[in-house]
Amino acid sequence: MTESEQEKEHHAKHHAGKPQHETDAGKHKEQNKEQKEIRITLPEIKGLNLSAIAAVALLVIVVFQSFQAFTVSQKLDAMAAEAQELNRLPAVQLTAISVESSVDCEQCTPVDTLISDAEKARANVTRSTVLKVNDAESQELIGKYDIARLPAVIITGEIDKVTITGFTKVNDALISQTPQPYVLPTGKIRGLVSLTYVNVSSCKECPDLMGVVQQLRAQIKVADFKAVDKDSEEGKKLVTYYEMARLPGILISSDVNEYPVAAPLAQIGSVKKDGFIALGANPPYLNVSTGKITGITQLILLNDSSCTGCYDITMHIPIVRRFQVNPVTIKVTDAASAEGKELISRYKITAVPTILVTGDVSPYEQLLGIWPTVGTTEKDGALVFRTMSAIAGSPYKDLTTGKVEQNLPRQVQQQ
Repeated sequence: MTESEQEKEHHAKHHAGKPQHETDAGKHKEQNKEQKEIRITLPEIKGLNLSAIAAVALLVIVVFQSFQAFTVSQKLDAMAAEAQELNRLPAVQLTAISVESSVDCEQCTPVDTLISDAEKARANVTRSTVLKVNDAESQELIGKYDIARLPAVIITGEIDKVTITGFTKVNDALISQTPQPYVLPTGKIRGLVSLTYVNVSSCKECPDLMGVVQQLRAQIKVADFKAVDKDSEEGKKLVTYYEMARLPGILISSDVNEYPVAAPLAQIGSVKKDGFIALGANPPYLNVSTGKITGITQLILLNDSSCTGCYDITMHIPIVRRFQVNPVTIKVTDAASAEGKELISRYKITAVPTILVTGDVSPYEQLLGIWPTVGTTEKDGALVFRTMSAIAGSPYKDLTTGKVEQNLPRQVQQQ
């Protein structure tokens, strides 16, 4: 055996003697080595190389980003322009028409006040002009915009972007709605009201209407006020000329028609000559045609002092007055007194406490309309309260049994 053959045999014996896992581990190392040496190659594109492809891709990205930036810039510019437009004050022109200095109307709104109110609006007043009413330009504007109240302010320009309280849009302008009183283009004043109080000093039962006068003053502009007695020369003339039927009364001049309160005043009063409205007092009042006092009433509170659990009889007083009844006298009478017994016998009263309204009840239409549901009207005209269920929860004394009834509501009785 040669030397080379002996080495091969020795090598074979050496490997044959090694464990199987060492042999497998060696194979595994060899496989990992082969895997790490794997290379990826791209197919060649004829006429192009990788550098050219990268350049094209970069160009596309740059163009896309530039387009996006341009679009965003356009949107931002539009938003900025819109914001700028919103912040920009609308441009308007202001023209005021003043009244003649000869017109004496201290209570009229000054033209300077109207101008000041207009200038407070969120607008850029590029021009402000004050004209006299007799100027040719003023007359043209009055006709063009049908202006009936002076002084006046006319606003033109970007009026659709302006809101001003007290102005109304007419054609292409905003026109001030000058409050009462105001001056007509002819120079006459409208909205200054005259009040005349015609009193009846001889009627102690008649109401005082000065409270009504004060209420009117709070709702209208009063030029002058005076009070006269119906028996004075002026009072007699006014009563006759305006055919006043009830006194005391108030005469209101026709200028009241410039105010919202005119309609309800005409309903509760009556329209007279020259458009005057005459307000007559609620009863009791002097009936001019008869010369007598109409509507004098007395309120009798028929109580029972022995019934400590009965309801408070005075609760009826505000209820009666709610129906515009103002009794001349209010008297409390005990059921055990001679007068009380006489009332119980005369009107066949079966429950106390109760009330009686006596005297001239004919003018009190509201009270007469509701009374059949709560009581009776006697032959002598007296009104007697009888329906105790109308004041449920108020205990009373039944005179036929002598017992105190709790007067519970029906639904409580049924439970």
